[in-house]
Amino acid sequence: MPFQYVEFMTKLMAPRPYPPLPNFDPPQLTPLRRPIAEATIGLFSSAGVQLPTEPLLAETNDLSYRLIDRKTPLSDLILSHKTPVRIWAEEDLNVAFPRDRLAELESQGTIGRLAPRAVSMVGSITRYTELIEKTVPAIKEEFSSQGVDLVFLFPL
Repeated sequence: MPFQYVEFMTKLMAPRPYPPLPNFDPPQLTPLRRPIAEATIGLFSSAGVQLPTEPLLAETNDLSYRLIDRKTPLSDLILSHKTPVRIWAEEDLNVAFPRDRLAELESQGTIGRLAPRAVSMVGSITRYTELIEKTVPAIKEEFSSQGVDLVFLFPL
């Protein structure tokens, strides 16, 4: 059975209403420039994965993000996002930040290579205009500077 996040959060937040979802234009998809087996793959997670030595991400509406070096052991990372569904990611960080699984795909030749740095921020953002106009272009530039061909998104 699929997990229905909005329904789950609506019940959890009752009697407060769950914030209305934005109405975005459809995404502009770009054809992949090379086969996945030759592509550089970026990892994006909205789990708020970060080093404990960094300033903690806020629970909601934090438009900053953290860069996670692929050499950093997962055991050195923490989750800042306080969503109730984080329990699964606390048990296994690869649920929300599957860097180890992507590295396995890289070693098997399924993907060309995993980008050197992943991007993580918190979900629970309702400042949509700032997110689209400021944060998303900065994240896009980060991935572009790493030669990323395709970004895998893992929402939490």
